[in-house]
Amino acid sequence: MTKTGPIRPEMFLGDILRRHPSVRGKVKELFGAECLRCKSNQRETIHYTSWHKGLDPGEVCRELNALLKEK
Repeated sequence: MTKTGPIRPEMFLGDILRRHPSVRGKVKELFGAECLRCKSNQRETIHYTSWHKGLDPGEVCRELNALLKEK
């Protein structure tokens, strides 16, 4: 866990979706609906997926962790 929360760039997207289902909506918004059902999310990190979508992985993690803090 980091100071900002438990979600880090090196984590696999599929693991995050399983552990923190409350972030599914934000993942869909940031990466697209296809990332929720893609089997590759088991092997792709937040860092890789962010890069692939043209996003900053640090900012993606901050947004996802902010959702977890709201709960």
